[in-house]
Amino acid sequence: MSLGKKTKLPRKPTPPAAAFADTRRPGAAAAEPNHRPVRLLELTVEERDELEQGQALVIDAVGRECFRGLTIAESLEFLSLRRVGLDNDDQNFLKLVLLGDLHEAAQKRFLTP
Repeated sequence: MSLGKKTKLPRKPTPPAAAFADTRRPGAAAAEPNHRPVRLLELTVEERDELEQGQALVIDAVGRECFRGLTIAESLEFLSLRRVGLDNDDQNFLKLVLLGDLHEAAQKRFLTP
């Protein structure tokens, strides 16, 4: 094969623009609902009522419900530690206080105008 000449390969035909799916994200005013299902935390009715009343739960960017100011992993840990309460050992009780403080600080930022 000679290096001086380029070989001509047949070009693939370009499909019309209508053949491509719309890759733009819908804006806030889009009539189309978000198709990603929300994954809720496994809360009791009493827990959910208390937390929703205080607006303590949010939906993260991936569509998972979590405590305001905490990641989903922190939220799951906080929920389990919170259910045990004062019966946690020292290490877990400190973790409960730390996560509770993070959540409370985010709540104050949210509720303060």
